[in-house]
Amino acid sequence: MRTLFAQRIGFTKKGVTTIKDDNDNIVYFITGRFGLVHDALSVYAVSGTLLAEIKQSSLGLFPKFELYSRQQKVGTLRRYYGVSTEMLFVKGLNWFLIGNLNNFRYKIYSGHAWIMRTGNVKKHAQDYIKFDFRHEQDEALCLCIAAILDYWASNSKKVRHKESELNFQKRTRPTLD
Repeated sequence: MRTLFAQRIGFTKKGVTTIKDDNDNIVYFITGRFGLVHDALSVYAVSGTLLAEIKQSSLGLFPKFELYSRQQKVGTLRRYYGVSTEMLFVKGLNWFLIGNLNNFRYKIYSGHAWIMRTGNVKKHAQDYIKFDFRHEQDEALCLCIAAILDYWASNSKKVRHKESELNFQKRTRPTLD
């Protein structure tokens, strides 16, 4: 088992995200973007070797993504909604993911065994995402999935913030009687 960390703010917002180990050594680089068809996010080893990619293949409320490991397509991911949790299934890998966008706590399972779990921690007085991985060979693909989850979480927070601003404006708008 290995634990890795990424800074919470800007996990998928900046040009390059670094993933570090317990000793603050850089293990992976993540770069790319989402939002349009054919956009991709890539995970590289420190040596510069491309390890995994996730490519957006459709738009809409339930966008579809294709997962690649060492330039070979290994699975697809599509967003589904559950009751108060997010549930995803990665076809091709037979991985099941369950968690919550609000607190970014997720677990990815293969059968009954967990592959990755996430949570928020404070490190160096900053917010970080903590990733626990059962097997090193799954890390790059799991980081691709985590980046998509972070993207969805940050977008849903923007929507909730805009909705609360609109509700505030409705309550405070003066009447012209």
